[in-house]
Amino acid sequence: MRRRESDLDLFRQAEEVRELSDGYAFRFSAKQEQLAAILALIDVERECAPLLTFELQFTPQRGPLWLHIRGPEGTKAYIKQGLSASRHLA
Repeated sequence: MRRRESDLDLFRQAEEVRELSDGYAFRFSAKQEQLAAILALIDVERECAPLLTFELQFTPQRGPLWLHIRGPEGTKAYIKQGLSASRHLA
């Protein structure tokens, strides 16, 4: 994950972070501007990190959005390193 300030701002807005066996899940509110920012991040990161899988989950009744970022061995360390400045992943 690149360390653009706009990316870090987005991840600072995550309401919850869950560690997965092969990555992390980030919960965001269902605001339109957050959805647009998440989609923009995915679009750019797919070029920079082609081994990562991005899953965007929309919960019922306009509930929160979940962004799952997964990948092969080493993915969690890669994500943690890239987002360490956001202080979500200690």
